[in-house]
Amino acid sequence: MSYRLTIIWLAALLATPTFAQTSRKEIFSDINRTGSNYFAYPGPASKKLTKAPEGYAPFYISHYGRHGSRYMSNNEYYVTAINKLDSAAQFGILTAKGQEVLAKLRTGYADAWHRDGDLSKLGARQHHEIAHRMYERFPELLSQPLQIDAKSSTSRRCMLSMFNFCQELQSLNPALEITMDASKRDMKYVVEDLSIKPAVTAASDRYEQQRAAIFEGAHDSRRLMASLFTDTDRAAQFVDGRELMEALYNVAEDLQNVPELEISLMDVFTKDELFNMWTGYNAGWLLNTGLVPGSTPYYQQQQEVLDSIVSTADRIIQKGVPTATLRFSHDSSVLPLAYLLGLKEARGGKADINNIYKYISIDKIIPMAANIQLVFYRKEGAADVLVKFLLNENETTVPAVKTNCPPYYRWQDVKNLWTREK
Repeated sequence: MSYRLTIIWLAALLATPTFAQTSRKEIFSDINRTGSNYFAYPGPASKKLTKAPEGYAPFYISHYGRHGSRYMSNNEYYVTAINKLDSAAQFGILTAKGQEVLAKLRTGYADAWHRDGDLSKLGARQHHEIAHRMYERFPELLSQPLQIDAKSSTSRRCMLSMFNFCQELQSLNPALEITMDASKRDMKYVVEDLSIKPAVTAASDRYEQQRAAIFEGAHDSRRLMASLFTDTDRAAQFVDGRELMEALYNVAEDLQNVPELEISLMDVFTKDELFNMWTGYNAGWLLNTGLVPGSTPYYQQQQEVLDSIVSTADRIIQKGVPTATLRFSHDSSVLPLAYLLGLKEARGGKADINNIYKYISIDKIIPMAANIQLVFYRKEGAADVLVKFLLNENETTVPAVKTNCPPYYRWQDVKNLWTREK
């Protein structure tokens, strides 16, 4: 291939939106990903970042993150599973596997008791580690005596995530002046506005019926029941197999967020069962956010947060003083923001509920401690401000915006896209 053709080929490649599809094989290589939003934060795929164009240096970071790993927001799944298996134990119809599962459930529930939705120890560590890597990646910015503004949702797990993140930054640079707050007054800049009610689209009901069919079809409990009960006919008199399967799935997936217990229930299911349940949950999240073409655009509820991110960045650019803005929220906020930003991982959805997991996979976007970082760069004497996007600390792209130096974009070009799409 000639040099000229190589340049043309590269230019075409960069200009064409590409979306990496998620495969069954990929999910099977890390079965914890079937937890969707339960998936414990995996950390960045690479420590190295693309070098900025010559002369450009970071002067501002706008960080938007989800709380870290947590306990289930409601312990009813534990109660359901334990009650059913305990009743079976009283009748003497638990298999050896059923007895093992019941023992693990009791251990997990004892630890989770009265901790509904609380940040776990792993969740605290995740934010220390993310903050530490941020400091190591951008020392020229964060080693300065900066004033940093941090805000979180009024949820306790978000506030503690913010505290752990800021505590790590402060330990690395005692000269930082960090202001932390969690007030109802600021919630419209931190979480989605549920008072916004987008018009329900005609396609939404049809999509929901398809999603429900996937979800229910995935909860075929016959194999599971046979593995747990010696007498499945008798067990069926007081155990709803579908209900038990859903309860055990949620407990099993959340246990990855309390690794100190050293117990797992993932082997209660086959990989195919986990994969099938995951596709149902994944489709549900995408529908409830509006990421399926033609579905109700619930992502509009996050527009004010994006507007605040833009106005804050513009104010800091105008002021010219290096700083960082930190916001701590929830999975239901990070996912629509990723879409509104135009990140490749949240775009490219197809009107095909059965296969939409191939195009958008929420475990890649909103694992526990999910985060989006906008890193701003400037060059002395240059008018343009550049920005790059990190999703879960991995460099990503905004396919709808052209650039000659990916993953860096002209800030004005990015804002123009967001204005057009409003």
